[in-house]
Amino acid sequence: MPLNSSLTKTNLETNEDELDLLLQKLTDLTVEETPKYEIEDCKSEILDVKKDILDILIEPQLKDTTFDKRFEETEIPAPKEAVIPLTDQENEIVNRLFRKGQCGEVSNFNKATVSYQDIYRLYPETWLNDEIINFFFALLSDRASKSQELPSIHCFNTFFCSTLRDQGYAKVKRWTKRVDVFSKDILFVPINQSYHWVLGVMDMKNKTVSVYDSLGGNHDHTLSLFLSYLEQEHLDKKKAPFDTSDWKKLTPKDIPRQGNMSDCGAFACTFADRLSQRKPFNFSQQDMETIRRRIALNIFNKTI
Repeated sequence: MPLNSSLTKTNLETNEDELDLLLQKLTDLTVEETPKYEIEDCKSEILDVKKDILDILIEPQLKDTTFDKRFEETEIPAPKEAVIPLTDQENEIVNRLFRKGQCGEVSNFNKATVSYQDIYRLYPETWLNDEIINFFFALLSDRASKSQELPSIHCFNTFFCSTLRDQGYAKVKRWTKRVDVFSKDILFVPINQSYHWVLGVMDMKNKTVSVYDSLGGNHDHTLSLFLSYLEQEHLDKKKAPFDTSDWKKLTPKDIPRQGNMSDCGAFACTFADRLSQRKPFNFSQQDMETIRRRIALNIFNKTI
């Protein structure tokens, strides 16, 4: 169903408004003394609304016909002990962070700030927000900048892709006035596609643009958008054309898959963490609670 129809836009806005209310309700239920069945009912409602949104956003001719089947399948298994568990001391720190009823700031780093309301998003089966994602990617950038062994990276914030898509290159060209993206090995773009997080990657060394989606969707439009961005960025900053004819567009399918509708943000962060170290994706859905707690600890300590 094309998105330029007024009916589709109305349906999408209605569903997104409903999802906003349900997400806030779930956050409130999670931090309060609430019977488990009420939380599960709320999650079920969220799942139904999110599926409706995905059906609207993904046009039939672009939708992967095996999407529903893959969603039901168990994700690719990871080697055991691939994700290092937290120590007792680290777990105690996270337990204190997750204690309900707190307010105020948890941590700030390089203009990124996370509050207690944000950190509660790292509870199991809760959606991550822009603040958590942007803070984590700021930490990835910091780690890479201090290492001689790791690839050099640049991390765009969570608003980059939607701004580029909706308002064009002119609105984002000043975002890189202090960075030469063509001198980097990898560019990371965390993308929120109507409450579903995916990771966009521009690999400058290997001449590929990719989208890592833990639900296995197709993203050809986004990949073309990345190539167009690189062409315009080079013309603007270098005053010369940039040939992308030999670049490859990839949507990897042999990657870990989420087994619910809430861990996409944690998957996107972990994809970036592994890629920024050129490490394999040796994690799975079973590791998500540990990964979420590790992210909370990273934010608190301001380091990865």
